[in-house]
Amino acid sequence: MLSFVIVFGIMFFIVAIQMIASADKRDDGSIQTDIGSGDLFAFGMMGAFMVASLAMYAWFERKKGWSLGLKQKRGSVFALHGLIGGILLISLSSVIIWASGGISWEASDWNPELVRSLLYGILLYVCVALSEETFSRGYVQGLIRHHYGPRTAIVVSSLLFTILHGANSGTFDSPYPIVNLILAGVIMAVAREATGGLWWPIGLHLSWNYFQGYVYGFKVSGTDSVPAVLQATDNGPASLTGGSFGAEGSFVSILVLLIGIIGVYYFYTNKKNASSLSL
Repeated sequence: MLSFVIVFGIMFFIVAIQMIASADKRDDGSIQTDIGSGDLFAFGMMGAFMVASLAMYAWFERKKGWSLGLKQKRGSVFALHGLIGGILLISLSSVIIWASGGISWEASDWNPELVRSLLYGILLYVCVALSEETFSRGYVQGLIRHHYGPRTAIVVSSLLFTILHGANSGTFDSPYPIVNLILAGVIMAVAREATGGLWWPIGLHLSWNYFQGYVYGFKVSGTDSVPAVLQATDNGPASLTGGSFGAEGSFVSILVLLIGIIGVYYFYTNKKNASSLSL
């Protein structure tokens, strides 16, 4: 019972911090390409988030026999699969939006600012993927699965993952961001169950975010635009382009994520080296 109380306490704290940070966001339109004081705070929060997840598991759950998912046989292979899966899915979504006239792309000039931005993005989304997946799919999903089974674990971890992003800009501009956040949680939760560990969802989380923001030029879950390989101009409508939330706010991404969920489930549950998943 104490574990559940701590989980919800951490979530409340994270959402509160996000709301405060959103209220204090600068309005000067400047674009961040390197690490400033605000970023150091964000990285510190992500580090604390992951340490808290590992500590709670070590103190309360490790002796109960379920795995957090970081120690995974062939983890590097599954991470590569997840990276490729994330690239394919966000590329499909982005290209459909572009082909439908929702956005226009212009290639950026390669310069030191762009290179710094791309390197910063890798650091940022590695930390995001590790911290959020260790908490959402590692600790929360593992804890719920241990007590209530995989179906409940997938549902609960996906809903909690959505709540963690509830304070992001544009989340409630339409129903699509919420639906996409839930489906993103589901695909990573299904992958965690089907592959037996966290490295596939970590890989997908990293590449989906990175390519969305730093390659295709969308906003990522309502965050500010960044210098990217392609600079995107939003031609609308928001239901197609995702508006201020990015591609994750588009109905196109709903269809793409549904395809991804089905693909992950059937591909890995038919493999002899994947753990069984009975839904």
